[in-house]
Amino acid sequence: MLREPRQVVVGPWPPGCPECLRTRRAAAASAERAAEMGVEVPDRELPTFLADTVAGLAAAGPEAQRFWTVDTATLALSRHGFLTDPRCPRCSAPPADTEQGAKPVRRARAKLSPGSSRVRELDRNALAAAYVDGQSGLIPSVTSYTQHAFPFTEAVLAVPGVSREAAGYGRTRDFDSAWSIAVAESLERLAAYAPAKRTGVTAGYADVADDAIDPRSLGLYPPDRFLVPGFPYREFTEDAVTDWVWGYSFGRGRPVLVPESFVYYRLPKPPGGGHGFACEISSGCALGGCYEEAVLHGILEVAERDAFLLAWYGRTPLPEIDLATVPDRRIPLVAERVERQGYRVHVFDTTREHGIPSFWTLAEDVTGTGRPRAVSTGGSGLDPAAAILAALHELSQTVEYVTVLAFDPGWRDRARHLAGHPDDVVSMADHLLCAADPDSFDRYSFLLDAPQPLAWDRGLARWHWPRHPDIGADLDEAVRRFAAAGMDVVAVDTTSTEQTSGGFRCVKVMAPGSVPMTFGHAARRVTGLPRLPEVRNPHPHPFP
Repeated sequence: MLREPRQVVVGPWPPGCPECLRTRRAAAASAERAAEMGVEVPDRELPTFLADTVAGLAAAGPEAQRFWTVDTATLALSRHGFLTDPRCPRCSAPPADTEQGAKPVRRARAKLSPGSSRVRELDRNALAAAYVDGQSGLIPSVTSYTQHAFPFTEAVLAVPGVSREAAGYGRTRDFDSAWSIAVAESLERLAAYAPAKRTGVTAGYADVADDAIDPRSLGLYPPDRFLVPGFPYREFTEDAVTDWVWGYSFGRGRPVLVPESFVYYRLPKPPGGGHGFACEISSGCALGGCYEEAVLHGILEVAERDAFLLAWYGRTPLPEIDLATVPDRRIPLVAERVERQGYRVHVFDTTREHGIPSFWTLAEDVTGTGRPRAVSTGGSGLDPAAAILAALHELSQTVEYVTVLAFDPGWRDRARHLAGHPDDVVSMADHLLCAADPDSFDRYSFLLDAPQPLAWDRGLARWHWPRHPDIGADLDEAVRRFAAAGMDVVAVDTTSTEQTSGGFRCVKVMAPGSVPMTFGHAARRVTGLPRLPEVRNPHPHPFP
């Protein structure tokens, strides 16, 4: 039993761990409740009714991973659950990260349908029961907003000892699926904070080269970048010592070592230590109902970002899809909702030689009132219509966001400054604002001056994907196509007990040679990539 100023906590019972409960409650607490939890309550006898209630709960029998709270004023009861903390010093012992453990165990896994890329639907009730709890949940709150053109939901992720912040977002056509997607995205983001296994390899690349991915193949920086004062990343040399984790190379057909900082990009810096060799973000991180599904969706995201950046940095003219020819009438309807806000919607086909459907959606302000001029998003997927719909939903919400930014009288000066001083673009929001600068709209001329119209039927030939009944066949198809384009697929299994509690697997996928998405113009990684022999566009990318 634990007494607090306004409640009594009863539990947990074995095998529930009191330390896990303490850390989960501390992580989930708002600032106000955290202050209350720190108040020492005088150790005196409980009032009779309250004591009887607490005694009754304690005698009711154990419930693993559960506890009760009793309001000291009203005797209101509330039942809560919590997850074991996989890094708890009292009850958890993370397994060692080993070469053998990185070998995936593959088996047949039927998809929801031959045209789907998922093995099961998200179950809102199951997600809520496993993860969402205002007292102790990994996700203490999920908020749905009704002021947007389409349902938009935000989930807060509470990482013990690290952070409590919005991490997952759902943008769909109904609030139920938006809620579930926001929770699932939070679970994916969770994997970035710490390894699920004990890292066991610390070495220079020269010492492990036969079994490792060469960091240079992931895109690093030219030597002069390290002369810039305050540049936060370490210069790579073959003797530079770093931590490595085991992943699986589908191209080599065996486990390989990957620099830990390229996988766990939110890992706190060690005392006195520095950043890794490069900026890394969530691109390629994916959650799935099985390993194969997670890796497939990691590949899809890598393909989307690679295609977008190749088009931007190469100033590559792209075919523009004629939305009037799209059979799925939801697409022009969603685009029309965006256009009601005074923007013209363009959907460009960025699909590369591997044929994985990828798209760039762009909203162009046509009011001439000096509002934010351009907003971009991207999408990819085995089903091109679904990929475009997802990108359009994100575009709609992002247009609304920049419209709000425009209420700030200083936004245009800030946007103009960023456009003229690209090294001051250091965050995702900076990229969005720089891209929206009305005075720099000519940067999109390679897309808009002479668009190449593309009818949907013609696009289908480029986007064809076999209708496999098994998710593993889709994964193998994507791996084969990447290999034909000169790219390996490397996947690191980042799943912890927190994700497996909901029946999920989580991975970080990298494709050596692809152009990686980064935020912060000085941190862009465009050096040493054969797919990008020349950077023809020196401006910060507009990806939000």
